[in-house]
Amino acid sequence: MSFTRRSILAGGAAALVSALPVRAERILPATGPRVVVLGGGWGGLTAAKYIRLLDPGIEVVLIERRAAFHSCPISNWVIGHLRTVDEITHSYAALSERHGIRILHTEVEAVDVDAKAVVTADGVVAGDRLILSPGVAFDYTGIDGWNEAAARRFPAAWSPGPETALLRARLAELPSGGRVALTIPPSPYRCPPGPYERISLIAAYLKQHKPGSTITVLDANQKIVSKGKIFQAAWDELYPGIVDYRPDSPLVQVDASAGTVSSDFDDVAADVANVIPSQRASRLLHDAGLVPDGATWAPVDPYGFTSTLAADIHIVGDATDQTTVGKVPKSGFIANSMGKVAARAAVAALTGNEASPPSLINTCYSLVSPEEGASVGAVYGYDSETGLLQVRPGSSGVSSQRSATVALQAWDWARAIWQDMLG
Repeated sequence: MSFTRRSILAGGAAALVSALPVRAERILPATGPRVVVLGGGWGGLTAAKYIRLLDPGIEVVLIERRAAFHSCPISNWVIGHLRTVDEITHSYAALSERHGIRILHTEVEAVDVDAKAVVTADGVVAGDRLILSPGVAFDYTGIDGWNEAAARRFPAAWSPGPETALLRARLAELPSGGRVALTIPPSPYRCPPGPYERISLIAAYLKQHKPGSTITVLDANQKIVSKGKIFQAAWDELYPGIVDYRPDSPLVQVDASAGTVSSDFDDVAADVANVIPSQRASRLLHDAGLVPDGATWAPVDPYGFTSTLAADIHIVGDATDQTTVGKVPKSGFIANSMGKVAARAAVAALTGNEASPPSLINTCYSLVSPEEGASVGAVYGYDSETGLLQVRPGSSGVSSQRSATVALQAWDWARAIWQDMLG
């Protein structure tokens, strides 16, 4: 018998997930209290490691498709030829060798909400609690002409890996006087990799290596979303005649054969085009009934990042709904903080203790050139009256100007937080 989301939802979302595991063998039986973590990115990695640090008596199974960790933050530096793919790629080995985390590299097929289990290509892994950090899915609906040829011609390079290397290579092959196009979706979206940093580093590469080349930007947003004055000043001063920025210009059509991307106002022909699509919570969360029908993101209680639609399940990272969390960015640093909060909440629940109020920190570094950068940061605390995370008074700020010091800090921060998650 086959199941479809439409047919099973007629009987309730729980029916979908409870029906799936009967077709797969249960594997990795638990020997004690266990948390199963889905996703080896910033949120999932942090949660897995910190559960073991907080209580080594709790078993952790981490399920991740990729054999190695690839960092979204700093991936723009690879595209801009400042770093290599190897420099943003790291091993998961220390998590198992130093912290005793069981790691399963396999494809995930579904989440079983009732059984608190993850259905994988290798079998079903169950626990006492789940922490889900599956990231975002790309949404190309509304873009006329999008097909397999367009996907090959206009890579997103928004999840670090092969497409990052592909976009880097295409820029290297661009002739002098060549044309680059980049499209930005409506906010919110995963960031980093930030689109405005990417524009800056591509422009810097063109200026140095591809004289006469330009980059045209179609931004669906009405203005630069973050650090707008700093980016605009940098483009005006460092890249005059190179960056052609067009706000309020959502992408509506592509033509893979002609190499064009179009808004309602302009058709832009490009030798290299980077289409960054709209984003939403992972399909796995939608299929599991953890995202309401018609919604885009997964609602959670930010006190412990537990799903508002299912018990004993935490959701962290970019897939969470800002309307239920608070206006925090979908950044790597925030996912790292969410992972720590969820880890504390899961350990408290399994040991019969009360979780402490959550506190999150974010700093987002952006290069505007290979030598200079800017940053924005804030600390978020839990507001018991609204049930949301709010910026703590006096804790937020943005760079007043670009500087070489911030560019150096960005690389130091990346290495430190990679160690925090993976070391």
